[in-house]
Amino acid sequence: MHTLPPLRGFEWNRGRITIAPDGPRAHAPGYFLPPLRGSPSTTPERVFSPYTLFPIPYTLPPPLKLNPEQELVASHTLGRILTLAGPGSGKTRTLTERTGRLIRGGANPASLLCLTFTNKARDEMRDRITHAFGEAAKKVFISNFHGLCGMILRRLAQPMGYTDRLTVIDQDDQYDLIAQVARKRGLELTKPAAKNLAFVCNDWRENLGDADDLVRVSRGKLSEAELRVIERYVSTLRERNQCDFSGLLSETVRLLRDFPDVREKLQKKFRFIQVDEFQDTNVAQIAMVELITGPEDNVLAVGDGDQSIYAWRGASPDAIPNFIEAGKRKTGQCKVVKLGTNYRSTPQVVAVADKLIRHCADRIPVEFTTVHKDGEPVKCAKLPTPEDEANVVAMNIEAVMKSGTHPREIAVFYRTNDMSRLVEQSLAKRQIPYKVVGSGSYYDRMEVKDVLSMLRFLCNPKDGISFARVANKPARGMGDALVGRLEAFAERHKIDLMHAMSEAVLPHIRDENDKPLSDGAFKACRATRHVFDVPTDGHTVAEIANAVLDRSKYDDWLKDKYEEKEEYENRKRNVNELVNAIAEFCRTSPRASIADYLQSISLYTTGDDNKTDDAVRLMSLHASKGLEFDAVYMIGVEKGILPHEKAVQDRAEKGLDEERRLCYVGFTRARKILRVTWCEKRQDSFSRGPTARFKPTVPSRFLLEAGLITEDEYNLALKGARSAPPPPRPARPREKRT
Repeated sequence: MHTLPPLRGFEWNRGRITIAPDGPRAHAPGYFLPPLRGSPSTTPERVFSPYTLFPIPYTLPPPLKLNPEQELVASHTLGRILTLAGPGSGKTRTLTERTGRLIRGGANPASLLCLTFTNKARDEMRDRITHAFGEAAKKVFISNFHGLCGMILRRLAQPMGYTDRLTVIDQDDQYDLIAQVARKRGLELTKPAAKNLAFVCNDWRENLGDADDLVRVSRGKLSEAELRVIERYVSTLRERNQCDFSGLLSETVRLLRDFPDVREKLQKKFRFIQVDEFQDTNVAQIAMVELITGPEDNVLAVGDGDQSIYAWRGASPDAIPNFIEAGKRKTGQCKVVKLGTNYRSTPQVVAVADKLIRHCADRIPVEFTTVHKDGEPVKCAKLPTPEDEANVVAMNIEAVMKSGTHPREIAVFYRTNDMSRLVEQSLAKRQIPYKVVGSGSYYDRMEVKDVLSMLRFLCNPKDGISFARVANKPARGMGDALVGRLEAFAERHKIDLMHAMSEAVLPHIRDENDKPLSDGAFKACRATRHVFDVPTDGHTVAEIANAVLDRSKYDDWLKDKYEEKEEYENRKRNVNELVNAIAEFCRTSPRASIADYLQSISLYTTGDDNKTDDAVRLMSLHASKGLEFDAVYMIGVEKGILPHEKAVQDRAEKGLDEERRLCYVGFTRARKILRVTWCEKRQDSFSRGPTARFKPTVPSRFLLEAGLITEDEYNLALKGARSAPPPPRPARPREKRT
């Protein structure tokens, strides 16, 4: 490792600082700084303060050739910068190149923090940076927000009572724990009621609300008892050393806000911050970025307000303008660069998308052009019924495939997931391979969740939800009543459940009649403790998983439960696949703990679908974000569907603008072919079965705004829908008189 000689002077040399030790001027070997902003009179202290000078023992590739706007972003090193990146504008390439230039300029790779939203985006960025810069890139911290929060809380949140064995619970476990907390307070919650409380709780924390804000967020729809359940749920998570996804964000902000030493430690570690998809950040994520950003304010935000489609799940509509204002308050400046050159789509696709998005209010305009010279016209088709629509789309896909396009490069988008059924049927009839993205995650399967619950409990013996899920699989006398007594005793005495099942503690636990536990209960606790009392030190996660599965005899339980051989074998295959995946994880991370593995798989989302299968992709418009295809088919582009009736009802013009942006996102996924369809009539929501009635529909106003239908066509459809008699509602069955 090179040692930097004492700083005695500096030399302005073609935009580069030359470190000058005593004696003849010479470069300190391996040390570089990026070009200075400002004049040569800049003081050394100001110039060097943002950098951890770092020896570069790597051979780095030469800089990439970028367009002028991309070059402005990649060469910006000091201070705050906002990059408004339109669809297909090469933002990932630009971010990758900027990362390399920072490393070339002397920034310690470990001082770079790159934040994305999904595991897919994180992995893509990591792959690109690693491919471009090799060993140097491995030290760059690339993560999504939840992954960063998990790391911070495990390593630095001891002042708040968390330990390095913190576990993350998923959505279903959140509902279960809320229901459990409610039961202890005398409330019985249905699953929808628990979901409603979870929604309020998440919204409250992601907006960093205090106790008074909880009442406001609930909009007066929750009782006092339900509000207390939410508060108790949050405190229970802290006591159990657990977090849900919203808690990861809010607890990290609380840590950074309330403990300046932790905040300063992270500010010193991460001297350069880059945040992708900034338009999708919520209040807690924005606060986290601002708290981690040090006094030099070296933060880059990449976003596109025209692709902001997640306000319904908490994304702040003011994220981008607030980022600019925060920079002006902090250092008096925020540079703004617009990337408007599209490298993805044909001029025809770009023109239609640009014409549509110009109807949105309060947007920062970006000139949207493309490098491609020509392509097919964007076509819009009116079909009689959804069945006809599905058949035409399937026939068209078949023709596109025959012309040489791979199925994986074709996608069908729809506004709501239930619209995929007819398309699936039509594709299946033509034996066209397809895959429904988001049709059920592998990690949501019962047997997979069981194995993961075993690992969660091994990692965190206070995790009552995971324990209750698997304690009696297979049956060993560990019924709900006994599990409840163990949980209550452990919570009362602030011990974990493994301790509660120990020989020293069991005699002190009483049943509902204040009598000692029965011999059967003792036997059940001993058997259950034996299952989870596996050695972990010096063993990989895969070895631990195999050990607990063997001890639990889980395979025998599956065989007994699923008498049908095919069902049992499918579930057994899923368990084996999971264990094999854990083994693969251990091969790449041999020193990883159970907590590390659980963190790596706990944040997978619909958008993380990979494109390994050569099949046509069917997905919702929201799921299409961040993807691109040679051919895109958008179905059901009708009033009430896109824009969705509920979105407009709930949020009026803001809801309409977000639906327009969603349509824009769908359009801009297409590289070469874009086809849009709508139906003259669609099944009435009040009818079903063979006697279902159809009602006239109206094409979406977005088709008119994008120039895909004429005003006469729109008005004619509107007039026809208004003059049609409403379909009758089905009669209610009469009660039989006695």
